[in-house]
Amino acid sequence: MSKIIISYRRADSAAISGRIFDRLASHYGDDAVFMDVDKIPFGTDFREHIRKVLLEGDILLAVIGPNWLGKGADGTSRIKDEADPVRVEVETALRQKTRMIPVLVDGATMPSTADLPDALRDLAYLNAAPLDVGRDFRAHMDRLIRSIDEVLGPTRSRPAAARTGRRGSALRVAPITIAAAVLIVFVGAAGVLLLPQRMPQNSPDIPPAPAQSAANAPAAPREIINPPAPPRVEPDIRNTSSPSRLPSDIPPAASLPAEPEPATYRVLPNVSGGVQNLRSGPAVRYSLVVAIPAGATGILLGACRASEDGSRPWCAAKWRTYSGFISSCCIVDERTGAGPRVD
Repeated sequence: MSKIIISYRRADSAAISGRIFDRLASHYGDDAVFMDVDKIPFGTDFREHIRKVLLEGDILLAVIGPNWLGKGADGTSRIKDEADPVRVEVETALRQKTRMIPVLVDGATMPSTADLPDALRDLAYLNAAPLDVGRDFRAHMDRLIRSIDEVLGPTRSRPAAARTGRRGSALRVAPITIAAAVLIVFVGAAGVLLLPQRMPQNSPDIPPAPAQSAANAPAAPREIINPPAPPRVEPDIRNTSSPSRLPSDIPPAASLPAEPEPATYRVLPNVSGGVQNLRSGPAVRYSLVVAIPAGATGILLGACRASEDGSRPWCAAKWRTYSGFISSCCIVDERTGAGPRVD
């Protein structure tokens, strides 16, 4: 399966990168898009980990915002640090000849060769795709997807659309097949009901009795011949919609109450910093699992309890493939707008 990898700097473009992920996942499928390259197991050389991830990918999207270089107050840039994860991602992709598309967000421009270390200078010559985070987001994403399709090729893109097309064909054929079967059964039953009933006739092989006069004819007992009753044809009630003709021994189907859907939560759109962090424990001192973008939906909650540091209660949570704990401060029920219930 084709794999699209998204590289971004959390302090620069976490929220818009989450929107890009959602749009690509809806088009190519969740398994085809990989976002958190730097989610590295403990004790693992992150350079080797990133190299293996990029080897399995077909294309790298480098999301570049105004602070992508990571300039500090002292004028230094994180991108020039050999241990910077974003630099390692881009440098490894250039070295391994992984196809890369720079994506410019929030009005950012491409960095110049003077801003980049020598190992990343080829990045400055790549044609970038601008992506508006406002009203033109959909149109720009459609153009980006067309470019990705050109890289992946026609046989490797749009797996979800192909599956939908096959299922749609089956749904169109099924009603025609069922209607034809019902029509055949109805015509057959009508033909049986309309067949003429043949009464038994005298057999030509039995000669008629000789004629006798009424005077000389011996008295014979009168024999009453009852012709066999015509076969009884039972009407076919399988296709009737009348409830009065259904067999009495078939009970009506019991109606089962529908199970309520579990409540899902979303991150408030005005959350501070544009993200809500999912952590490995119920306090800010625990390690970060993933930064959930503002406005993201589909968060499932478990039990909520008081935090260990005296702040707002924290809830066990799951978002996409990530599990951990999330603060109750900035999430609400998608349907009711209410905050989480704390036990």
